[in-house]
This record gives sequence, C-alpha cells and structure tokens, in this order.
Amino acid sequence: MNSKINNYITISSERNKILIYIQGERFQEFDYSSINEILKTSNSSSEKTNIQEKYSTIKYKNNSKNAFFNRFVNILKLWNRNNYDTGILQYDISFPLLKKLVEVGDSHAKKVFIDEILKNLWVGNPLVIKYLVTEKYDDYVVLDNYRRQFHTPKIKDMKITIFICFINILLYILFTEIYHTGDFLFFDLQKILNNYEVWRVFTSFFIHSRRFVLFINTIFLCLVGSYFEINNVLSKLVYCIVYLVSGVMGNIVYMLISSQLPEYGISAGASGAIFGLAGALIIILLIKRRYNWLILYITICAFFYIYTIDPRINYISHLVGFITGIISYIFCVFIYQHKTASDRNSMSKLINFL
Repeated sequence: MNSKINNYITISSERNKILIYIQGERFQEFDYSSINEILKTSNSSSEKTNIQEKYSTIKYKNNSKNAFFNRFVNILKLWNRNNYDTGILQYDISFPLLKKLVEVGDSHAKKVFIDEILKNLWVGNPLVIKYLVTEKYDDYVVLDNYRRQFHTPKIKDMKITIFICFINILLYILFTEIYHTGDFLFFDLQKILNNYEVWRVFTSFFIHSRRFVLFINTIFLCLVGSYFEINNVLSKLVYCIVYLVSGVMGNIVYMLISSQLPEYGISAGASGAIFGLAGALIIILLIKRRYNWLILYITICAFFYIYTIDPRINYISHLVGFITGIISYIFCVFIYQHKTASDRNSMSKLINFL
C-alpha cells in the first residue's frame, strides 16, 4: 500500500512496517506494534486543535494493518493541511520530518520551521522542550537570527533613526539658529578641563554648528542608521549603545589628542556616532555574508571619511567612532551568545529537574 501526502512525502506499507519516504528516499520506519501508541498520542493532540476533521471521530475498533496504515496516513494529511502544526503529530516524528522537508527545499516548511520551534520552546510541554534542547533544535533559532535576509528599511521600521534625526534638527534650530547658544553644548576642551563641563562629551554629538554639516550627517544617518536598525539581529537597545559609545569614545580620544593641539579643541556634530553605526553595520554584513553590500558600504564610508579629512572637521572622532562601533557590536554579539548559552543550560537543568 502507498499513499502520497504531498509533493515531498509518501507513506508505504511494506511487510510489517510503515515507511515514510521523502522524495523517494527512505526517511523513517515504524513497526505496527508502535504505530498504535503514535496514533493515540497524535489523535489526542489533534482533538485539542478543535479542527473539525473526519479523523477526530474515528473509532479505534479495527486493529488490522490496513486500518493502522489508513489512520497514520490521515494523521499525516491532517498535519500537512494544517501548516505542519507540530501539535497534531507526535513531536519526535513531526520535528525530524519538518527538518528534513526544510533540507529538501519545501518552501512552506522553511516558513514554519523556526516558528514551530519557538512556539514549543516558550509554551510547549516540558517533554517537548527537553527533546528540542537535547536534539539542539534551539540552535536553529539562533542560526536563523544571524542569517536572515538583508532587509531594505521602510519608514515605519526606522523609529530610532528618525528620532535621532529629529533631535539633531530640533537642537540645531533651538540652540544654533534661534537662541545662538549652541556653544554651550559644543565639545570645548578648555571648558571641559578648566570648568569641568563634562556634559559636553555627550551633548556635542547631538548639536551641529553649520547647516551643511547637519544636512550631510542627517543623510548619512538615514542611510547607515536605517539599514543597521532594520537588520540588527540584537535588541533595539544595542543600536543606542553603539551610537552613544561610539560618539563618547570618539570625543574622549579626540580630547586626549587635541590636548596637544589646542587649535583643534572645539568640535560639534554626530559624525563620530554615525561612523560607529557604519562600523557595526559592516559586522552585520559579514555575519550575513552580504559581500556585495559590504564593498558598497565600505566605499561609502571611505568616501565620507576622506571627504571630512579637513583641519576644521573632527576626523579623529570619525575614525575612532568607526572602530568603536565595530568593537562594541562584536562585544554585544558575544554577550548575546553567552547569555543564550547560559539560558540554554538553565533550561536544560530545569527540564532535567522536571
């Protein structure tokens, strides 16, 4: 007996076994002695879905091989019709089967594979969670996060970038154009050292001294920041961390160097922080293996850096911010991986305890 479930899966009854074939290749086999338990578990799960299928009303009175085979086929068809819902088919059958379908190129399986793992990790039965962790299915979640497609940002996805642009423009209008008190927020080495006005280290990369510089920085921030924001596989907080740390480190190094060069002791602008986002974005491009995009962005960053090498512009902060962005994002990725590994170990201990 043979039955086709979909374009990939075929079920066959051979001698005393039921076999699952995927694209003609033998994948799993079951003795009839174990099929009854599988059917009971799967039937119980399917009834919980409240799906009005004929299968859920089947009475298990006929214990012939043909009956077991037909029931198993019905369960697999139900599982297939309901988007490979792992709550319908027994977990130690459904997850390996779903994984294999992903490997052979089933586009629909690719869409639901990660979602099914996440769903069961968060709200699944402890036995299912233990199985997923033991078989390392949770690794696919982490791997998928790092290998997502490179997305083009939309306006609704650029919330942090737009907010920073808005703050920069607002502060420029208020402090530089209207009240002419922008120098109160500028990076001024002498006032930092003599008057202890340390806030200038932070505020200087939110204020601009000229319209042209504000315009260039806004364009560069929208270009780099938006792509970083939408493709950042970590939290939104990491965006803010990279931006702030890059801007601060750029100013601190500039302060150390400019203490020997008094004529360069005053600066303003968000370039150092923006170059930090550019550096972090390069790491994302490397992780996602988007080498064509990488070449393009390095070219853009090099253009802006060379363009701003001018005695009147704080190019030291640009370079330091760029390097800091790379280092800080790598550090955040390391912390994320370490935390994920710790959470996994804690989950394993909890599961073993249960």
